[in-house]
Amino acid sequence: MYLPRLLFTMMVVITFGLLATPVTDVNAAPDPGGQAATTSSSEDIQAIQTFNKLRDNEVGILKVEAQKKHKILFIMGVGLLLGILTTAGLGLAMVLGDKPVFMWHMAVAGITVTLAIAHAVTSMIWFFPF
Repeated sequence: MYLPRLLFTMMVVITFGLLATPVTDVNAAPDPGGQAATTSSSEDIQAIQTFNKLRDNEVGILKVEAQKKHKILFIMGVGLLLGILTTAGLGLAMVLGDKPVFMWHMAVAGITVTLAIAHAVTSMIWFFPF
């Protein structure tokens, strides 16, 4: 009778004890004076320029024009709005009309949420200024 309570208490104590301990790298060499954090800005600029050259020379990446990106997102948005309206309509049919459409309601809601996530990720990847 007391064993489950004791095990639960031990698990809580161990979990919070592990969460409270600071995370440090024991293999890291000591850094006297914090010199590792300071780098020259010319090296940084050179690294960024090299990265940009490599990025521009990549082969096999599909380049999509901005107008086509907007069209794709618009079509996804129309589908998203239709999914939201369909989900709401099925919900109202269940509540007000006592129709047995719960499974359809949940299926359309799941598809709508998936489309919403895909729409958000796609728009952030294409149009968020990185």
